[in-house]
Amino acid sequence: MENLNLSPEKSFKLINQIINQARNKFEENGFIYMFWGLLMAITSLSQFILLKNEYYDINWYPYILMPIGSIYTGFYFSKRKGKSKQNLISKIVSITWIVLAFNLLILGAVLGSYLKQNLIPIILILLAIGVIVSGTSVKSRLLIYSGILINISAFVCFYIDWIYQPLLMSIVSILAFFIPGLLLMIKYKKNSVQ
Repeated sequence: MENLNLSPEKSFKLINQIINQARNKFEENGFIYMFWGLLMAITSLSQFILLKNEYYDINWYPYILMPIGSIYTGFYFSKRKGKSKQNLISKIVSITWIVLAFNLLILGAVLGSYLKQNLIPIILILLAIGVIVSGTSVKSRLLIYSGILINISAFVCFYIDWIYQPLLMSIVSILAFFIPGLLLMIKYKKNSVQ
């Protein structure tokens, strides 16, 4: 590796350039936040409806869509990977989300019956971590605030009846994933026109 002697100004400029590249990638991919916000809202609202209608044995069925969403996300990013290279920040955020996705899958599929009414709050805590890491990495206050909202809702879940937890998760999915994703996509399109 080449040893570069960079002045502090050039170092900061290089770091800002890397952060801006990662931010542009996330703004461009605001679609994926919208996709997951909508998918989580639909599945958790469906679970709430099933629980309210006393379909306790099958209330988790809507979440079968989550692994399908993960497969779609994998294809989506693999198609886009050829178009743009990932820098270190993008890789860190991507790996964070992959690790979180596997943990969420294990929590829901393997430990869901053990965790019972604590499952949704734990899922929300993990999602908050992912969103806050993403927001911090690309210096997006919108994502940081979204992560904080998700985190607060996770702790609220511990205090509400477990039947209403999926309803809260569907509302949070729209507020903290779908709407920020829409705003990121609009911002990207607006910046790319200029």
